Amino acid sequence: MKCFNCGCNLSEKSFCTGCGIDVSLYKKIMYVSNRYYNDGLDKANVRDLSGAVVSLRQSLKFNKNNIEARNLLGLVYFEMGDVVAALSEWVISKNFRPKKNIADDYINAVQENTTRLEAINQAARKYNKVLDYCNQGSLDLAVIQLKKVLSLNPNMIRGRQLLALLYMQSEEWEKARKELFRCQKIDTNNTTTLRYLKETKRMLEGDTENTSVPKKKKTATENAVVYQSGNETIIQPLNTKEPVLGSTVLNLLIGLFIGLAVCWFLILPARIQAVRVSYQKELKSVGDNSDAKTATITDLEQRVSALTDENKDLKEQINSFTGSNGAIEASDSLMKAAMAYMKDSSDEEAVGELLVQVDEEYLEGEATESYKQLYNVLMEAVGSSIAESYYTEGTLAVNQNDYTKAVESLEKAWYFDKTKSQTLYQLAQAYRMAEDNDKALETYKQVIELFPNSESAKKAKDYLEE
Repeated sequence: MKCFNCGCNLSEKSFCTGCGIDVSLYKKIMYVSNRYYNDGLDKANVRDLSGAVVSLRQSLKFNKNNIEARNLLGLVYFEMGDVVAALSEWVISKNFRPKKNIADDYINAVQENTTRLEAINQAARKYNKVLDYCNQGSLDLAVIQLKKVLSLNPNMIRGRQLLALLYMQSEEWEKARKELFRCQKIDTNNTTTLRYLKETKRMLEGDTENTSVPKKKKTATENAVVYQSGNETIIQPLNTKEPVLGSTVLNLLIGLFIGLAVCWFLILPARIQAVRVSYQKELKSVGDNSDAKTATITDLEQRVSALTDENKDLKEQINSFTGSNGAIEASDSLMKAAMAYMKDSSDEEAVGELLVQVDEEYLEGEATESYKQLYNVLMEAVGSSIAESYYTEGTLAVNQNDYTKAVESLEKAWYFDKTKSQTLYQLAQAYRMAEDNDKALETYKQVIELFPNSESAKKAKDYLEE
């Protein structure tokens, strides 16, 4: 461990033997950072990736120059399918330690495989489209698109968790459980995965119900006298009378009349009612089939309409990707700028030319946080020096009366560094000398708004009064 003040190797004492400064608190901070790094390393070894991310982030909070922790965090992000976040961490690590840094090997391994890199970019775009489908309520289309995303990036934890959630929404619990098991193979202790898995198991197992034991039928004879006669058991009912033998013709006629009455008033209406119920059931079945077919036709029409809209959106998306301001071109420009910086960080002009090509509308709108972070890191690394170079070039062009070149150079200087009032004031002067009065007036006003107390603002007010 080296002293933060003079760079001398520290001993076991609480002060630096080189400069004498108190380093006790500094040592504690470094020890805590290393402890969190070791904890993250242990969790990564047992595939507790989400826990490793938390520990490694804590390590970097205490010591942002902990190169080993930052490189390991990039590896964990890469294993979880978040390649952009991994590249961001490795580029930051490369910026802190340009030489003898294993982050170079990681970055080259990703960038040399262009097919893999393009598949990752497509997976990210398709995942954003899945989120749009979910917000619109088109869950079937979201499932189809999400399966394509996972075919391109199988380790994408967020994608698999979203697919499991969609299966849970449609009550396909077995499919949801399979996806969650795949998530556990990638990240064993992810809290979101465990929460979804608990709910899925609960729905699959169901609530246990107590079933009552059926009662046995009574087999014992009631109201009867049972006795043994030799080898035979005799059962004689009680309270029974012997039938009266013989009957009269009147009794027969009465019985016949009663039977006919029973048939007429009881059996025949029951038969008629049974036929009527059967007819109604058949009629209802035909109606249900008709309604089911109508619903199927309506559902198919809705799917055709949805697929038509999706086709239209995909065409528009392809046009936006392949156009001059497309997302692919914006992403490629940033990746090329990062590659140029890593190959030769001293060639700031080449990096600046590529950064100028990044679409600001895409950067402020649809770009992810990792994309913006990579852009900001590159701008912080080369922006100020490039802005100074363009500023010198622009002022020289003004002195040579080449106002077109002066405007172009000063616009680039302001693009890379928006903190200097003199750059914006000189740009307004170049517009005025190039006889672009509208731009000059707008730029003078911008100088006054952004830097109201500066000397440049006072000069701009004088020109506006003229």
